[in-house]
Formats: sequence, structure tokens, C-alpha cells
Amino acid sequence: MPMQDGDIHARILDAAAACLTEGGFSSNRMLSAIARRAGVSRPTLYKYGGTLDEIKEALIERELTAYLAEAVPIIDAARWDADYVSDLLAFLIGRARAHPLLSAAVRDVPDMVLPWFTVQADITVARVTALAAPVVQDKIDRGELPPVDVRVLIDVLTRIVLSLVFVNSAGVDADDPADLRRYLRTVTGFVSLLAKPGEGAAPAASAH
Repeated sequence: MPMQDGDIHARILDAAAACLTEGGFSSNRMLSAIARRAGVSRPTLYKYGGTLDEIKEALIERELTAYLAEAVPIIDAARWDADYVSDLLAFLIGRARAHPLLSAAVRDVPDMVLPWFTVQADITVARVTALAAPVVQDKIDRGELPPVDVRVLIDVLTRIVLSLVFVNSAGVDADDPADLRRYLRTVTGFVSLLAKPGEGAAPAASAH
């Protein structure tokens, strides 16, 4: 049975992920390598995958969506306490640091990939917000979380994750799950100390 358009596109992205992970980020013949790996012709590659930049963009979108999908059950079990937040951040940081495609990109073309997640982090934050905000807002609507500003909350947590994925800190070994959780638990403990006596734990709600 002939493959559907979506199947061809997925095969191209699978091939691109494999080629890039194996060191192809700096290759001048990446499109040829992807076409060969996917078992398609160059015209078919252009038709269903587009340019190399378009393939990379689609691959980033797919990988980020899959990464966040792993976190959704954890987010759905959210509790408003420091231990939960520390565990969530540790999970997200650990998964990102261990991601083979991201690790390959940082290894091969750091000058290209690091700006995507640092000085251009707004793009990543926007993608994370689009996927995670409905889940968090639903928890708030059900009374399971306090009425926080969802976008600000996701923005802050995402930037903490990005900082520890890409920047090593003298205060933590981010590749050691226990040390990472200890560090994050200390950070969340500092935040809780900032609340003044008599003040609520969360600001007024604003999910839009």
C-alpha cells in the first residue's frame, strides 16, 4: 500500500534526526544524506520536507512536542508545593540534557543552536506555553492549583529549565539527578521565603 503524505514526512524527519545526531549538523551534503536515509528522491524530499531549514524547524517542533507530551502526565498531577516543582523541573532538565539530537547540536554547532534557547528563548517559551498552558489552566479551573498567572508561571519555569540545560553551574551537577533535585529544592525554598507574612502564595489569575 502506498505511503500517505504524512508517512513520507515522518520518514524524512526520522532520517533527518538520525543524520543530524550522527554529526551532520556541519555537513554540506545534509539534504542528500537525509534523502538517502529516508529512501526518497531529492524531488520527493523537497516536496514533503522542504528546505533544510524547514526540515530542521519541523524536527524541532516535533521533538519539543514529544518532550512536552512526556511531561503532561506529571503536570496533570501537579501539586502546589516545592517538592513537586523541584521534581518537575528536574525531570524536564534531565530529559533535555539527555536528548540525543539536542546533545549533538550543542556538540557540533553550539553557535547556531544556543541562541535558539538563550537570547531567542521567547520562541521556545511561546511553544511551551501553547502546549502546557491549557493543562495548567484546567488544574486552576478545577481548584487544584491557586489562581496564578499561567503565562508568567510557565515563562519563569521554562527559563529555569533552559538555564540549567545549557549552562553549567558551580552549585550543582545537573547530570546527577539527586544533586539536581537538591539544588532545585533549595531554589524553591528561597522563593517561599520571599512571601511576606499575611500575603497569599499566588498573584491574581490571568491566563490570557
